[in-house]
Amino acid sequence: MAKPQPASWGACQADATMLTLALNAAFAALLAALALVGVICAFEPSPAHRGRIAALALIWLAAVLFMTLRPGTGLGVRLYLTPLVVDGPGSAVDAVLNVFVFVPLGLLLALAAVRFRTVLLGALALSLIIEVTQYVSDVGRTADINDIITNVTGACFGWALATAIHLLARRAAARRGLREPERVASVIRL
Repeated sequence: MAKPQPASWGACQADATMLTLALNAAFAALLAALALVGVICAFEPSPAHRGRIAALALIWLAAVLFMTLRPGTGLGVRLYLTPLVVDGPGSAVDAVLNVFVFVPLGLLLALAAVRFRTVLLGALALSLIIEVTQYVSDVGRTADINDIITNVTGACFGWALATAIHLLARRAAARRGLREPERVASVIRL
């Protein structure tokens, strides 16, 4: 027989749900802001941006570690090793969101002139650390091979996006015969 819960139990669950929604919304806003800054900086990367890029990467890392290593719902399995299986709309949405979580990392690493291979291996290492920690700590999270695949995909996509934007911006500025200081302003107006 199930132990009866106190009358305030439902209110506690509602408060926890609202807090989780607020944290998820704040996390999404932070990721969107980091991606936007990365895209804007991709128009004209500069050594002057390095300190800002490092700070943004650390903010991204802290946010990702907080969101992925905090206690979960405890639902589901602890370890999921079947790759590339989408078994419903929930797992499809989860896969897309995991890709977008790591896009800012790829953008920021491309701006820091990090090579593709390093981005790929770094995203793989970080994803493995997160998933192994989720499994070992047993705080209601599922360690999932699909998270590793989608995280690495997101970082690689972010790197490719920043690299493509930078190359297109340089070509557009060169076609216009612009000098260095005029490039950013004119390309952003495109």
